[in-house]
Amino acid sequence: MSERSEDTSAGLASSLEAAGALIESLEEEVAGLRRDLDAATAALRAAGEEVSGRADAGREAEDLRAEISDLKRRHSDEQLRTSNEHINEVANVRRASEEQRRADIKAAGSGTRVEAIKAEFAQERAALQELHKAEVEALRTDSEIWEEELRTKYREQEERHEAAMEAARREGRERAEELENSRDQEIEGRISEERSAHEGRHEAALRALKNAAAGRELELQKDYQAVVETQQTEIESLRAELDSRRLLVEEARKEERTEVKALAEGRERELRQAQATRLAETREAAERRVEALRAQREADNRALRARHTEEISVLRREYEERLAAEDGRRKSETWALEERLNEADIRLESERRAYGARMKELETTRLSEKAAFERDQELAAERLRAEISAREDRIVELEELGERPGTPPEAPAGPDQVSVVPDDHAGSVPETPEDPPTAETEEAEARRVLAEERIRNLETRLVEATEEARRNAEERDAAMESLGRLSEPGRRLREGLTLFNQSEHARVVASISRSFGLPRVHAGLEDGAGKPTLTLLWGDVAWRRYVSDPAEGVSEPRVYLAGTGDDPNEVPQPERQPNARMDAQGRLILGVQAR
Repeated sequence: MSERSEDTSAGLASSLEAAGALIESLEEEVAGLRRDLDAATAALRAAGEEVSGRADAGREAEDLRAEISDLKRRHSDEQLRTSNEHINEVANVRRASEEQRRADIKAAGSGTRVEAIKAEFAQERAALQELHKAEVEALRTDSEIWEEELRTKYREQEERHEAAMEAARREGRERAEELENSRDQEIEGRISEERSAHEGRHEAALRALKNAAAGRELELQKDYQAVVETQQTEIESLRAELDSRRLLVEEARKEERTEVKALAEGRERELRQAQATRLAETREAAERRVEALRAQREADNRALRARHTEEISVLRREYEERLAAEDGRRKSETWALEERLNEADIRLESERRAYGARMKELETTRLSEKAAFERDQELAAERLRAEISAREDRIVELEELGERPGTPPEAPAGPDQVSVVPDDHAGSVPETPEDPPTAETEEAEARRVLAEERIRNLETRLVEATEEARRNAEERDAAMESLGRLSEPGRRLREGLTLFNQSEHARVVASISRSFGLPRVHAGLEDGAGKPTLTLLWGDVAWRRYVSDPAEGVSEPRVYLAGTGDDPNEVPQPERQPNARMDAQGRLILGVQAR
């Protein structure tokens, strides 16, 4: 019995020890659960701080709204100041332009600054229109920029609010999920560890203390359930608070959006009304100014037309007088040159005939003298041959006499005889003195020299006559060239007009003239001696310039458009004076049509 009681007490002691160890482990688990509760409390505190941060975000939104209101006020003040400055500037410009117009009208009474006043009026009107357009565009641009800035700030504020709310919701969900997961994992891990560690060792103690352990486990489960319910309640309250805050923020945002839209619409209506009023005033002022300018322009145009008509008539008379004088001068010069040319031709022809007759006479004289000289030479040669043959016969006779023995010597030889040589020189030819030249030979030589001198004189005169004829021919060629230069521009201009009339451009200008009327035509040469240039002016509407090159060997196109425009002031002043006319078919003819 004692042994059995000892065994029972030992078993109870071991069971109590096991129960104590289990209680300690359960207390450790409770401490861990408390730590988890502290962590959850800290998380809830962080969530509360985040909620307070969202409240700060709401205050920031209020600050932004105040800043937007301040920006609206400053923008309206700046726009009002700009519009006032613009109105003052427009008034100053109008006042200055009105004073300038009055001064110009007074100064234009003498008719010397009409064109300048017209140009200044046109520039002033263009400047006012450009200024008005620029101001309207600037106001429209400022309004659009202001609206765009408001829309951008509203979008940014909504995006920031949405991002903050979404981040808060996401962080709350993530934090709650992390807490639940960590809590479940830790509890399950610890229970599984404790269970696996003490499962084999405390089976008996667990069976003995099954009821106590079951009761304790029920209590722990109740505590755990209470903690879970408390946390769920706190999480639900946080969610409800977040939803209420989100609804409040959305309602506040909607109210702000409605207020901003109302303000923007009201401001836009005010701007449109002010702009419409200003545009109406500006339009009325511009119409009045345009009417005044139109009336002034009509008056100026009438005065200018009258002056232009007078100037054109004066210029036409002067031009016709100049043309008549120039034609008379050219005709007189042409006649003088033709007379000089005829005189030069007559003089050259007479000199040519005189020189021809003189040359024939000289040639006849030279031939006769040459024939006489040749006859004299032949006669002299015959006489010389006769004398030579007579002397040879005499020499033969003397030789025969010298060869005979016992022949008495002859009397001393006369001047025409040859002296006898001594015997020791027999057989050799006796020397005879040279015969003196005869009178006929000297006369023939003198005639020959005289004939050669006369021939040289005739050749010299022939060279002089040829040189004079060459000079006369050069003078005649120069006169012909001068006459050709005087007549060449007119001929080239007429050929250029003919070439233009045969081209397609004649039909083009004819079709233009059906709309604008017949043009004023000026025909001239480039640089006074170049290609023919044709300038056509249709009043103050348009002008065209054509080049017509009638020279041979020129590549196509020989007639081409060299210039065109809408402002007759672009045409040089000499080309505005007509010297030709055009018919209905577009053909050009030299000479101004009588009006």
